[in-house]
Amino acid sequence: MASGLKVKHFKVRGSADDGITVHQWESVEHTWPNHSHPEYKLGVSEGGTGTFFYRGQRYFTGPGTLLVIHPNEVHSCTATGAWRYLYAAPNVIASIVRTFDRNGDIEPLLLPPVIDDTQLVELVLQAHRAMDDGDPQLDQESAFYEAICELLVRHASMPDIPKKRGRANIRRVKESLEAKFRENVSLHELAQLAGTSAPYLSRVFSKEVGIPIQAYLSQIRVRRAQQMLMAGETLANVTYAAGFADQSHFTRHFKRFIGVAPGAYSKAVNSSSHS
Repeated sequence: MASGLKVKHFKVRGSADDGITVHQWESVEHTWPNHSHPEYKLGVSEGGTGTFFYRGQRYFTGPGTLLVIHPNEVHSCTATGAWRYLYAAPNVIASIVRTFDRNGDIEPLLLPPVIDDTQLVELVLQAHRAMDDGDPQLDQESAFYEAICELLVRHASMPDIPKKRGRANIRRVKESLEAKFRENVSLHELAQLAGTSAPYLSRVFSKEVGIPIQAYLSQIRVRRAQQMLMAGETLANVTYAAGFADQSHFTRHFKRFIGVAPGAYSKAVNSSSHS
């Protein structure tokens, strides 16, 4: 009997047709009969196991592997334990394929049903968690595009993928992030500024700058937060003034970049300034 299902919808673009759905099974024990989905289905175990019958073969999945089902392909499956599933509409994947200069043609696109790639699995989990936790739009979009681009580059059968022509204007993107660090900026807005597509910007920014675009923005916000804390501002004021969605979001990123929680940092810098 299935239990513990949480479902959230996430839109990569503004249209209802251009989005993904994330499902989280906190605990499941269920067998689904033959069925199909109109979307690509990516499944990741968080401690559970699964078997599925697909394209005439039986497959086994568990932690460290990625389950992949193509749109409208009939399959049956059994799952136990904790799972996360990400459903992506074909036109979402087509928009990403277009970043490889294939005119969005996804007919030759073939992905293995089970992919043993722990690094890719972690990227898919990060994307799922960013959406499920309601992280800022840029974090969600960047994590999603990074995961899908890596999936396509590493494992898709897309013969003769040419390199994308032209380069994104990374300098303008960085300047915009510095100027608008308080705003809930979207990846599509930044891509327009850079003169490229959102998936391509997400990928090329990481390669040229060395960190993902959402991490770069978090870094800017943390630096601004440091300055405000050193000036004696309260944690509550700093959280929103630095562009963080809430206190937990602020604490998580501050601790990741600085090594200590913002409260401990504030106490340390202000006590030293009065000594």
